[in-house]
Amino acid sequence: MSEKTRGEPAEVLRLSDEEEISYPEGGVEAWLVVLGSFCGILEYYQFLIVFGILGGVGTSLVVTPATTAIGHFFMTTRGYATGVACTGGSVGGVIFPLMLEALLPRGWAWATRIQGFVFLVLLTIANLLIRVRLKPTVNATLISLPNPRLFKQTDFLMVTVAAFFLEWGLFVPVTYLTSYCVDSGAFSSSIAYQIIAIYNGTSTIGRWVSGWLADKLGVYNVMIIMVFFCSSLSLGLWLPAAIFSHKNASNTQDLDRAGLVYGLTITYAVLMGIASGSNISLAPVCVSKLCNTRQYGEYYGMCYAVVGMGTLVSVPIAGAIIGSNRLYWAGALFCGSCYALALISLITVRVAKVGCRLMIKY
Repeated sequence: MSEKTRGEPAEVLRLSDEEEISYPEGGVEAWLVVLGSFCGILEYYQFLIVFGILGGVGTSLVVTPATTAIGHFFMTTRGYATGVACTGGSVGGVIFPLMLEALLPRGWAWATRIQGFVFLVLLTIANLLIRVRLKPTVNATLISLPNPRLFKQTDFLMVTVAAFFLEWGLFVPVTYLTSYCVDSGAFSSSIAYQIIAIYNGTSTIGRWVSGWLADKLGVYNVMIIMVFFCSSLSLGLWLPAAIFSHKNASNTQDLDRAGLVYGLTITYAVLMGIASGSNISLAPVCVSKLCNTRQYGEYYGMCYAVVGMGTLVSVPIAGAIIGSNRLYWAGALFCGSCYALALISLITVRVAKVGCRLMIKY
């Protein structure tokens, strides 16, 4: 699920009987992504099918080839190029939640239809502009594309494990930070719904800067540092803020504690946005270090086929941990722990490739 839909109001508004449903024209990728925004959602299972399945499949068909196509044109500056391209996701994460908040008074149906029109325009431009430098392998077939034998390579397996836990950690604050702010009592509802825009806004900086640094210092070196910060920030800022707000749940008049929770949470959103930006922009580049350019799409696709399956369960697991008792401190602990596991996996790959020499660019 992309960042643009995170942090939006959780209420799903039913369509009135008078509202008319219309459907767009478009290509396969655009159709799958945009279809969800035009359908009338009347039941929960319809919401799941349209936004969960159609939106997920469509997004995968768009993002995967677009990301790997960048690697066809850049070698020494691949991190910077990928980082710049990935800033679009965080810009969308700023714009779309605020757009939906402004459009909801017009009704859920037209709010999502208008966003669907925006998707259609942007996807049309993307499909017209995207190019590949290398021709497809002559003997490649659709049947031969899944290649589980890649996981026999220990370094590729560990990178996949790292990306798996990165996604687990990444989507916990993206999904639950807004509801945590509302529950904490330290934020007004309007600011709580804007916190994810702040998070995604600073993520734009993180994606760009981490890509630039990766080309200078080594992609694994920068990724390890950024993941360390992600884990430290989750355990050092969000965890204590959530503990304080949970203790204060029955006494929202404690202004000093509310101010502390407010400050810790805002600081976390800003810094975590910067640090977690590398999760999106550098993970594909880490995969590309293990193969040649022609194999990039195959390696990236196999890696994220596994990672995508993990993402399906990460948010429900975090939700179950937080539970009806609103134990957001447990969610923060889960987030920090996932990043710690990703950190261990990345360090394992680096040590396997270049040893324990800290000054080596890798």
